[in-house]
Amino acid sequence: MSAPAPALATSPRRIVAVRLADSAEVIGVLSLIYAVLLVVFPVAFPNVIVKSWERGQLLPLMMVFTFLLDTCLYLRVAQRLSATPGILASACLGSLPLWVVGASSVLLQRSVKYVLLSDLPNLHAQVGEEILAHTYLALVSAVFLPFLAIRLLQQWKKTF
Repeated sequence: MSAPAPALATSPRRIVAVRLADSAEVIGVLSLIYAVLLVVFPVAFPNVIVKSWERGQLLPLMMVFTFLLDTCLYLRVAQRLSATPGILASACLGSLPLWVVGASSVLLQRSVKYVLLSDLPNLHAQVGEEILAHTYLALVSAVFLPFLAIRLLQQWKKTF
């Protein structure tokens, strides 16, 4: 009789190798959805975003949305590769989207303040455009930057 192979008893733990193409695909779909919503609802969609910003609901909604989107994407990549999510990568995905959205919110506040202090015609429309642009850029960066950080950490970890 043969003994069980020791390699089968302790299989090596595979770590999720993140590719930037995975996040780029999601960013493309997110951009397409955002553009379609702007084209189909040219007044209602911007009004919803501006009103939620005025009520203070935009920041928490964006934080929850980007966190869930990044988590689902990371788990999909891990499942597709049959790998175990790493602790460091999970920590990046847990905190970086929140930091990115928070930092972009500070930039948005400063941008709106700058627009309001300038003597431009139709200030309400200018503020609405700033909010729309910053919201889109915050969503894209909150999806892309955590995966970029994970990829850079994986490269750094391989060299050392």
